[in-house]
Amino acid sequence: MAELAGFNSKSRGIWLVGSTLSSITGSKLPSNRQVLARFFDLHLNENLSIQDSASATTHELLQFWAKARIPTRQDYNIIVKLKDMHAKWKALKKNSSRKTATKKANEDAFSDTLDDLFDVAHADAMSLIKIEEDRKFLEAQREKGRRGCMGGIDSKLAKQEDRRLQRELLAEQRRQKEEQRKRNSSAVETVSDCDSSEGRNSDAEDSDSSATGQAGPSCVTPAKKRTRPINVITPELSSALDRTRVSDRNATYILAAAAKSLGHDPQQLVLNKESTRQARRLHRENTAREIKNSFAPDIPLTVHWDGKLLPSLTGHDTVDRLAVILSGEGIMKLLSVPQLTSGSGEAQADAVYNALLEWNVTDRVQCMSFDTTSSNTGNKSGACVLLEHKLGRSILSLACRHHIHELIIAKVFEVLLETASSGPQIRLFQRFSSAWDTINAAAYENGIDDQILAADLMTVKDEVIAFLKMQLQTYQPRDDYKELIQLALKFLGDTSISSNVHRPGAYHRARWMAKLIYCFKIYLFRSQFHLTARELSGLQQFNLFVICVYLKAWFTCSSAASAPRQDLQLLQKLVNYKRTNKTVASAALKVFMRHLWYVSETLVGLSLFDDEVDDETKISMVTALECAGADKPSKRILMEEKDSVISSKKLNEFVTSNTRQLFNALDIPQQFLQQHPSMWKSLDDYRHGQNRVMSLKVVNDAAERGISLIQSFNAVISNQEEQKQYLMQVVEKHRRDFPDPNKSTLTRDTLNS
Repeated sequence: MAELAGFNSKSRGIWLVGSTLSSITGSKLPSNRQVLARFFDLHLNENLSIQDSASATTHELLQFWAKARIPTRQDYNIIVKLKDMHAKWKALKKNSSRKTATKKANEDAFSDTLDDLFDVAHADAMSLIKIEEDRKFLEAQREKGRRGCMGGIDSKLAKQEDRRLQRELLAEQRRQKEEQRKRNSSAVETVSDCDSSEGRNSDAEDSDSSATGQAGPSCVTPAKKRTRPINVITPELSSALDRTRVSDRNATYILAAAAKSLGHDPQQLVLNKESTRQARRLHRENTAREIKNSFAPDIPLTVHWDGKLLPSLTGHDTVDRLAVILSGEGIMKLLSVPQLTSGSGEAQADAVYNALLEWNVTDRVQCMSFDTTSSNTGNKSGACVLLEHKLGRSILSLACRHHIHELIIAKVFEVLLETASSGPQIRLFQRFSSAWDTINAAAYENGIDDQILAADLMTVKDEVIAFLKMQLQTYQPRDDYKELIQLALKFLGDTSISSNVHRPGAYHRARWMAKLIYCFKIYLFRSQFHLTARELSGLQQFNLFVICVYLKAWFTCSSAASAPRQDLQLLQKLVNYKRTNKTVASAALKVFMRHLWYVSETLVGLSLFDDEVDDETKISMVTALECAGADKPSKRILMEEKDSVISSKKLNEFVTSNTRQLFNALDIPQQFLQQHPSMWKSLDDYRHGQNRVMSLKVVNDAAERGISLIQSFNAVISNQEEQKQYLMQVVEKHRRDFPDPNKSTLTRDTLNS
């Protein structure tokens, strides 16, 4: 063990850290050195496991933070932080014999932080702390040297605490007296009923007694047994209330009314806000823990993440949230939506890695899916590079193809229609939205009737219309996708599918889909809406590019197997489009050339499972697997930006021996490669591999749905971070179990049992 190698039995000292500690002492909040020293004492001297040592150390250091009255993170987050610090020490110690400048710099940097505060303060600590003195103390402790210290007992504050405890004690005594009074009152009423009954029947009883010579019966009053109220909050009911965002107060109203409606006496039920709250919290936590404990995938997984700035749970400011999702064959699982200290690549990598650790799936993650922002793709501080460093291995980079295509269309819009603006709104769209009430929605004009566009449109009209109609028959996950298809059909003059042109919606600059929908709508009503010559020309060329190049690429980009082929075809189509509009094609090509992830040495192998790739090309690709690849293959290739080079490129030219890394990562057998491609579909190995490739998510929509989920529940149910994470698990499971409110769906479990 690296720990034992750094442990000196004579001096009881730890490399870089120093002596171990049998307990944490002092008048300051614990430092990194103190925490590590105590951890090592428990781990090495008392032979506790790393987990138990971290847990015990966390429990001990939290006593100091409690004394300082500073709110802290959840225990499990502190344990992860401590284990990460230990892992960092362990990595440094492993190579301590090396004397390179970089190694020395890393050791010095680590040593320099040892006497800094082991900061476990809550993310919103500064706003949660009510006493200004405590707030300043935390700021001082965070400085180099941890300025300041905790004094003795604050007599004024102690007296306030005593008075608060006295008030609580008196309140409890009053509650007990009231309960006793109610019990006594109930007993008196019972005795009174018995006395009156005895008076009414005394004559008859005396007569019977005289006749038989026996004493009359006395009234024996049995002790009245209190009926315990029934708790109606079950795990299933709690989950349904959570999913429908019903507050504890409203849930109490609903339960009371439902009980009456079903013929129950609400007096016999537990019906109050606090009991409802506590029951729901308990069920929420238990359900979330069961979900985590039962999650044990045995297949290669893809981790997705995406962030968004949202209001904090306290509602006073905003925080970065990161949705972390796992996908695989038959798996789509939300892990967490934690708060970030910042939106940097390092913060995102930490959050993703901690989520994978917490769910014990680090060894199963073989791919990562992400938006191609600089915070993710940076060569040194991007989240992707840092996550691979934490995992200790390289994994497949499935850059979001939707995001790449969004960048392309945004650039084309900028070239043709963008005007100088400092705000988030697009002025042309804003004008059109305001003028909508003056427009006759039934009197639109298609693009085929435009002499400027007619010639170019006629060459692709039939092909594009057939493709769009086929897309209408498949499931579209969002309404605006369907609206875009319908508008494109109207633009091409197709009237076989009747649909209305809807009122314009949001036109925020960040909504890329709005650009396509608005440009089609404005052009369809060009005779009813005033446009400048530049605006009309820009709309003509923008819509022409969307029809001829963009639509098909967008709607087919979610297929993993066809991704390399489609990217190469799109490159070549953009080169050819220069004959139609060189400015637009060059701008789009320049953006796309920076995002050639799927024709890299590794991912180009996806095409071996693409049914649209011919056998001859596949044979050439298999042969190219014997070609030596780069020592460190690039995640995305850099291609020479020459039309002649791009136009002549073929898929097999991107294949090398590094392409086999795809098979290793996805655990796909390679024996089928020895057979002719015409035989592959009859082989189990190939079918298994094709199913696995087809299940890969090369778009990051899953993470976007995770963000949508936290947006919906961010300000409801609970303002506690731990409960919010439990809530996400419960709601996701309930949505999966009951995707619709049909009776057959809602009674499925009952029928199965």
